[in-house]
Amino acid sequence: MKKLFTLLAASMLAMTSVSAEDYTPWGYYMGNLEEDNLGFIGAGVATLRVAIFVPGDGILAGGTLAGANVPVGDASAVTALSAWVTPKLSSNENYAQQVELTNYADGFNQAIFAEPYTVTESGCYVGYTITVNTDLGTPGSNYPVYFDDSALTPNSFWVWIGSQYGWQDIGTQYGRSCLQALFKDLNLPEANAYFGTIRNAVTAVNSETEWPVTIYSEASEAVENIEYTIDVNGVKETRTADVSIESGFNRSGEIKVKIASPAEIGVYNVTLAITKVNGKDNANADQTSVTSFKNLSRIVQRNTLVEEFTGTGCPWCPRGMQGMANLRAEFGDRFIGLAFHSYNSSDPMYPNYYISASRLGISGAPGCTMDRKEVMDPYYGTQQNSRYVLQDFEDYCSVPADVDLTIQSAWTDESKESVKVDINVEALAPGDYDVVYALVADSLTGTSSAWRQANNYAGYAASNVGDADLAKFCRGGEYGSSYFYWNFDDVVISSSYNSRGVNRATRIGSLSTGESATGTYTLALPTKAALREAVDASIDKVYAVAFILNSDGTVAQAVKTLVPASDPSQGIEQVAVDESRSLAPSYDLQGRPLQAPRRGQLFIRDGRKMMLR
Repeated sequence: MKKLFTLLAASMLAMTSVSAEDYTPWGYYMGNLEEDNLGFIGAGVATLRVAIFVPGDGILAGGTLAGANVPVGDASAVTALSAWVTPKLSSNENYAQQVELTNYADGFNQAIFAEPYTVTESGCYVGYTITVNTDLGTPGSNYPVYFDDSALTPNSFWVWIGSQYGWQDIGTQYGRSCLQALFKDLNLPEANAYFGTIRNAVTAVNSETEWPVTIYSEASEAVENIEYTIDVNGVKETRTADVSIESGFNRSGEIKVKIASPAEIGVYNVTLAITKVNGKDNANADQTSVTSFKNLSRIVQRNTLVEEFTGTGCPWCPRGMQGMANLRAEFGDRFIGLAFHSYNSSDPMYPNYYISASRLGISGAPGCTMDRKEVMDPYYGTQQNSRYVLQDFEDYCSVPADVDLTIQSAWTDESKESVKVDINVEALAPGDYDVVYALVADSLTGTSSAWRQANNYAGYAASNVGDADLAKFCRGGEYGSSYFYWNFDDVVISSSYNSRGVNRATRIGSLSTGESATGTYTLALPTKAALREAVDASIDKVYAVAFILNSDGTVAQAVKTLVPASDPSQGIEQVAVDESRSLAPSYDLQGRPLQAPRRGQLFIRDGRKMMLR
């Protein structure tokens, strides 16, 4: 699986592992080179330098560093390879110890220094320099540096970019280098384990919730079982669990931790600590994991808002268009996409009324935010694994919504110049909320040159890009030209923001748990001739979107609905207020029971759609 990052590219290779027998390996990556999905990068140069930081505290303090395990993918393309250690990264290549490798093969290559190096309190850097024959044109020759993109970790992947940029830590962007340090005479404790933090920590009152939690170990013995304490809201108990973790550095496993949530809504802490490992006292018993979790009145499935900064003049934006299409195909109605074409003002879809990319924290196109919590690439996402942005979206959707939100929309009249949007918000926990409204349209296109999408991928062969769904934009593909025509989806055509990016919608305000509020806003269709013509041609593909913002600016919940071709109240029975006392149960449009319908609310009773008047 190859990933193209402008000058950097990445792919997957299977490699053969050669283990060191007399030394203890340590690295940010401790996986199996032969079985794991790994990436590789390069910058189109013949020589590259890579390093990882070795901390000088904990178990590694005063450790004796004997050498390195250097990963190689295509040994036939390598013309020079060396490993080294240095107390500080610099532009020169004066290392404390360096060893040249003359016999190297695909997989890990063991490089042993002439003199061992003692790790000081300030730590050190272990690295390697690789020279390749770029004329061979194979993936391993052009992009020879291998990494694990399953976790983004600082200090795990340093690369020398050149004299202009120097050494750069790209571990938080790409993942962890597969390079490993080799230690000798290092005494690992027999029992050493600790918890990571809990992911997606949300519960509902008076319910049981089970969370997956990672356990990390640096022990001389494999971890088979643990005894641990769990403290939820001051109630502490001791439990045991079976786990399977190999011996050695940076090993990990996972268990499920079940808690009974508090009876009251609020924010609480859960504290985890491992006391025994395989029945022995844990050498890391003082290390605790504390995670805050939100306890809601009930669990409501989250939809996730993806706001994409894009434009026809953005030559890398075909990638973002494909990423948004992948999200829609994978997640359907749970994907709330808002593509705002603010990259270039010549774009026919340039929005006069929307928030700017800079205010969302997006510095370049294509770029996006998810629920206004994190900025990422709309195709590659945060690069957690080969699922790219799909994995990020799935992770976001796994966190329950902070509010329950329903939406209705209708054309204000037969001319279809504007859309009236009505919402109902119910707080699942106390909060202060705002609301934003928007209209989006699908299948927008035109025939003038302004509608053509710029495309840098046309300069690349599909084999250089790697991902099959991007191949159509590459040289020889269906859209493999510098500019191409496209049917654009999820396009923002109107919103409650004004030309200065100020939201004009009335705030929801403070709500207590279970309290509801309503909102109404009318959105006008665009007046710009080229855009309006395209919207009119796709008038049956106009959608109303509403999303609720928490007090910190993040999205509490988002919903989207197709604007119906006719008045949605047609065919709805208008019910007198007295009928709300009927013994027949009432349900909202999602099938959830209602204690008492509100005036103007659509609901279902006895199989009929009704509205109180």
